Amino acid sequence: MDLRQLRAFVAVAEELHFRTAAERLGMAQAAISTKIKDLESELGFKLFFRTTRHVSLTQAGAVFLESVRDTLNTLENGVAAASAAADNRLDRLRIGGIDGALIWYLPPILRDFTAKFPSVSPTMTESSSSEDQIDSLESHHIDIAFFRPPTMRPGVKFELLLQERIYVALPRNHRLATRTGPVSIKELADDPVISYPIHARPHLNRLIVNGFAKAGVRPNIIMEVIDKFTTLQLVARGIGVAFVPEWIGALYLPNMPLRPLAEEDFTLQFGVAWRENDRNETLREFLIPVREHAANGQKKLDDIWASRSEQQDWASNLDHRSWDTE
Repeated sequence: MDLRQLRAFVAVAEELHFRTAAERLGMAQAAISTKIKDLESELGFKLFFRTTRHVSLTQAGAVFLESVRDTLNTLENGVAAASAAADNRLDRLRIGGIDGALIWYLPPILRDFTAKFPSVSPTMTESSSSEDQIDSLESHHIDIAFFRPPTMRPGVKFELLLQERIYVALPRNHRLATRTGPVSIKELADDPVISYPIHARPHLNRLIVNGFAKAGVRPNIIMEVIDKFTTLQLVARGIGVAFVPEWIGALYLPNMPLRPLAEEDFTLQFGVAWRENDRNETLREFLIPVREHAANGQKKLDDIWASRSEQQDWASNLDHRSWDTE
């Protein structure tokens, strides 16, 4: 069974006329008849009822037609995708990212990129693990990844985009909720802390544990939660305090006191990674706005940090919904 036989079968099945099907494929009528006979012989059942005046599908032929159409469509799509890849371009871009990338950093970039390249369809997958994203890059399940370093994998190129500080999220009635200026770790020594499991949020987990240890304080961790917005809901209900990366501070959370943390070394890095030997032009085009937005994003974070440190109404001066529109 070969593709020419399958295409001949589909043509006859759709035209229900051997001569018309042959003309459609640019073949001799005798040749297309031979291909159908060979295909029936190989399958072991008849595909058509034939008379001198009429051609129709058998029940088996009607069932086989649907499968052959699906097979040929899949093959054509695969050929088109392979051809695009061979030309160093893709009609889709598979993106992996941590929550901050998908919620805050990427949306304005994707909006501008898809407006410029409407034929490209980006897909996004969330993962809290840097290692999982690197595995996905190496196995070609994604084309580009946004996560926190370090990564030492050979063949994976990483580029730093932002440096993020840490806020402490406090219940509204917390004694430090109206504090002017940053809050220190030692001032939170007696507070219950909502932390993150090390397997899901290793960077934040280690940052909290090491930060408290450096301050000479043992954290009173009462629970660990993966999702940051679940964490914020628990804080809002007075369950405890929590530490969140700086991008959370760029969101509009009117009922959530977020106070800058005094410890200057309480920081996280954020960047982008891709396969070092990837020569895909779609990826290269996407990296341009990713890099251009980095400086703007860092400035936004710095401005909001300064406003919160001085207890100013930062939301009245900054567009918290879309950081790239000012």
